[in-house]
Amino acid sequence: MSILLQITLVLAMALIIVPLSNMLKLPKVLGYLLTGLILGPSVFTLIQSPTLLHSFIELSLLGLLFWIGLQLRPQRILQIPQSSWIMASLLVFGSTLFFSLMAWAFWQQQLLVSVVIGLAGSLSAMTLVTQYLNDQEQLASSTGQTTYSILLIQALLAIPVLAAIPLFAGINSTEHGVAYFAAIMTTFSGLFLFNHYLMRPLYRWIIKTGSHDLHMLVAMVIMLALLALMHTLGLSLFLGALFAGILLADSDFRQTVESSIQPFKGIVIGLAFIGLGMSLDVQELFDFPLTILAGTAALMLIKFLLGLGLARYYQQAWRKSALLAVSLAQGGEFAFIALVMASTHQLMDQVLVSSLLWMVSLSMCLTPLCYRLLHSQILPRLDRQNHLAATFNTESVPYPPTPVLLIGFGRFGQIIARILRQQQQAFSVMDSHVEASHVLSEYHIPFYQANATEPHSLHRAGIEQVQHVIVAIDDIEDNLLVVRHLRLNYPDMTLWVRARDRHHVHLLQDLGVERIWRETYASALELGQALLEDLNPETEADFSQFIQTFRQHDENLLRRQYTLDSEDALHTDRHRHHLAELEYLFSQEPLHTLQPDTQQQQDINRSGIDATRDDLA
Repeated sequence: MSILLQITLVLAMALIIVPLSNMLKLPKVLGYLLTGLILGPSVFTLIQSPTLLHSFIELSLLGLLFWIGLQLRPQRILQIPQSSWIMASLLVFGSTLFFSLMAWAFWQQQLLVSVVIGLAGSLSAMTLVTQYLNDQEQLASSTGQTTYSILLIQALLAIPVLAAIPLFAGINSTEHGVAYFAAIMTTFSGLFLFNHYLMRPLYRWIIKTGSHDLHMLVAMVIMLALLALMHTLGLSLFLGALFAGILLADSDFRQTVESSIQPFKGIVIGLAFIGLGMSLDVQELFDFPLTILAGTAALMLIKFLLGLGLARYYQQAWRKSALLAVSLAQGGEFAFIALVMASTHQLMDQVLVSSLLWMVSLSMCLTPLCYRLLHSQILPRLDRQNHLAATFNTESVPYPPTPVLLIGFGRFGQIIARILRQQQQAFSVMDSHVEASHVLSEYHIPFYQANATEPHSLHRAGIEQVQHVIVAIDDIEDNLLVVRHLRLNYPDMTLWVRARDRHHVHLLQDLGVERIWRETYASALELGQALLEDLNPETEADFSQFIQTFRQHDENLLRRQYTLDSEDALHTDRHRHHLAELEYLFSQEPLHTLQPDTQQQQDINRSGIDATRDDLA
């Protein structure tokens, strides 16, 4: 069978299996992994030549590492907070220690082999986790950003891990450890000097010539030249691909290269996981099922418990800690690469490598299921006793009323909520469509999931004791129904109403509403300022200055927030994305007390920007 026909069949099978994984709401990488498993030597044996199979796996992994290297921009790395660095380092160190001891005690492996096993198991699946969180629209949340930060740090820590494996194997070119690591450090340092003094002038020259099509050609030349250099020096080609990506990530070519590769990103990652799937031997799964299943369970359980403990130590809420821990509780692509390198350098027995590859693969397959169960089933039931959502189907005691009730929790309402929370004003939220109880409960904000057009819902929310009601409902008809009911039954209540357009304003004026704000962002800021002034008539604080500080802080968040590359957009619920982003914004914004003078306000502004720089993941 010709190579062209083999590649065609591989891609055709991927066209069948990957859409099925999408239908099951699984990450695409698992579909590609299953494709490789089916087409591999242990099932259909599509690629019969061992040399061709090895070359396919190696080339696909080189492409994956190059793409991962492009994500390791120095600017992005420098913005990772110190707590994430400590968590990632302790998670890798703790996992390595546990897994190394298990390999040494239970499998009777040599010390160096045990350390390699421990290092491989300590690194999580960057591609899988990022893709799954993005599909679930949780990547913009504070938990998603912290998870991504830890994955970036692990990708950096993978560099010395991959560099150490040939040294452990004792091959001829690395018998002298000092010379070996000196060659790596020299190469790495020389790359950045090359980028600064040669790449940037070359980039400016290409721009002057107007030959923008040469950008991708330069990137290819750099990557191939770097691979040739690594091969000449006797260093790993995997490190060369990773270094090439990091080099271009720190160059002026980055945006052009990323935009050029973006259409092929999915297939680059897909081919890598197809290659990983082909490296699995199904017969090993049947020969050692208990060992593989026990190892998979130990891998996930140990990493989950370590991640949970570290997240709780750094004051993460239980819900965030659990989701963070389960997101990192698996092996990943770096484990595959480390084990493949160990097998290539004959550091491990092939049977052992095959069993370990199965453990990593099963842990990756189980991660989406565990995350879904934890997020949708287990955590909601554990939180039920402290759940702040009012279902109105039980005879539970109403929550203590707050002076402010925010009705409608879309984009407009969320801006008002952020302003009120920053000023530590007590308020509650009601919305019939958005399920925000998990987000708001962490900040002790009562949330009523109910229809505000029903008088019974308003009564259960303690409307009689509410002094200010903000009606931020998007639907004009429901908006008017709520306003009409409140105006007729509570004429002394202060209403703050969002209007869609001029006609809506006229209808509200006919009902006697005076405080009307047309949507959306600037209007929400104006409403928030007027509301704060009305809530605090005795203070001399300059709330206009606070709103200006809030606007500047929000713009800094917008500029500094990562623009992550995403897969093709799926038709998912918009509200989940807005809530994930809101929860992230809540976690980034400092709490203020009333500020009497401009100098204090400037200090707050400066500290808010610094906090954003330090905390943004």
